Amino acid sequence: MKMFSTSVWSREVALQFVAGLLWLTMLSVTLIESDAYRYATIILIVSVFLFSANPLGAVSRDWLALLCMGWGGVALSRFVFDLATTGERGASEWLYAFPLFFPFMGIALNMSWRVASTVLLGFFSVALLLLLVSTPFSIVASGERITPLFHHNSIHGAAGCGFIFIGAYYWALHQWEVGRSARFKAIALSIAIAVICLALLNIFGSKSKGVWFALMPALALMAMATLYLRRKGLQVAVVSGLVLLGGAIYLVRDNIERFGAATFDSVIGLIGRVDGGAQAAVVAREAISSASTPLSLNERLQLWSNALDVIAVAPIFGSGNAWLTIWRSTSYASVPYTLLHNGYLEILVRYGFFGLIVFGTIVAVSIWRVHRAAAAGIVSRSAFCCYLTFAVYFGFTILSNSNNRLALGESFALLFAAVCFACSMRQNAMAPIGGGRLSSDPASDNRQSAT
Repeated sequence: MKMFSTSVWSREVALQFVAGLLWLTMLSVTLIESDAYRYATIILIVSVFLFSANPLGAVSRDWLALLCMGWGGVALSRFVFDLATTGERGASEWLYAFPLFFPFMGIALNMSWRVASTVLLGFFSVALLLLLVSTPFSIVASGERITPLFHHNSIHGAAGCGFIFIGAYYWALHQWEVGRSARFKAIALSIAIAVICLALLNIFGSKSKGVWFALMPALALMAMATLYLRRKGLQVAVVSGLVLLGGAIYLVRDNIERFGAATFDSVIGLIGRVDGGAQAAVVAREAISSASTPLSLNERLQLWSNALDVIAVAPIFGSGNAWLTIWRSTSYASVPYTLLHNGYLEILVRYGFFGLIVFGTIVAVSIWRVHRAAAAGIVSRSAFCCYLTFAVYFGFTILSNSNNRLALGESFALLFAAVCFACSMRQNAMAPIGGGRLSSDPASDNRQSAT
């Protein structure tokens, strides 16, 4: 009997270890741009059907899960139908069926809940190491553009560093909120501060104006979180940090102006003309033809103009795969790519305003559910603030980039949904799932995670 118990314990430890590695892989896309997270997703979902009891039954009792799976089914069916009838494959259409996986990622996280704190410690430790070895300090100091960490270009790397910066900040706050040991707090704080500094240095070095812009509302929420947590010492530390950040920005203001002023001035000028009564289409067309418009903005204006032409064909339900066929007849079809550099337009050309409302509903309800979970003590208030800040940050990054079509965006969507559904399951007392083989005791683990 003792040997049997030891064997069961060893098996569960092994399974939790593997689960931890899989969740680390899901997070690793912020450090190394690759498709590894897709394989981790597949394994996690397979594990749900292998080790959980009646996952489909659990999903069927949650209206949000049914909405996600219903939408995923519609997106997949429409893709197949359009492919069969028009022969048009579109571009990255399959990722809009990802909501099919959302509830099962939540079950997988719920099953491996107890490893979350260890996973995050491991992730930020690895992040610190990779930031140290990959940051070209001399190039950053010279004011030239870099590609942070191990990403395909500077914009992707900057977006990843933004997630790391926000995550490290709230991870440190979480340790203080939940009352970890003084030694662990000191270790976590040291790692977090180093990661925050290096991430911000890489974001500056990337010269990604879209990420700089997205960090503004994120920083506002991060500062407001200290009021929400009601800790005076923490508020003093955060204000001090903001002062230091402001000082650093002032010191490099000339470099920021060199890379961002032209675009900023052009955007302000365009907005001013539209506010003054000029038609947006006319303003965009004149800006595209003007040699004074920065190249990156010029290309985006061409892409957005084309996208609006496509949306006008089917504004309610979108054009499905056929959006790309319509694209070829737009005014600026010669622009060298079809990555729209706006995540909202990516949805609108395919699924119209109906699709945008569905995705908006999923995001809004997810935020509300994690807020309720924080109020119930299932996750810390710091964790909820992190969740909300991530959503706002990502929402702003896709105003000028199609990050939802990148590995970073796909992984974020899966993790965002996993946290929502895992919190819902724990709050509804649906855990442990799978007869306890992979799940943890909710009562003992509710305050362990910084997810």
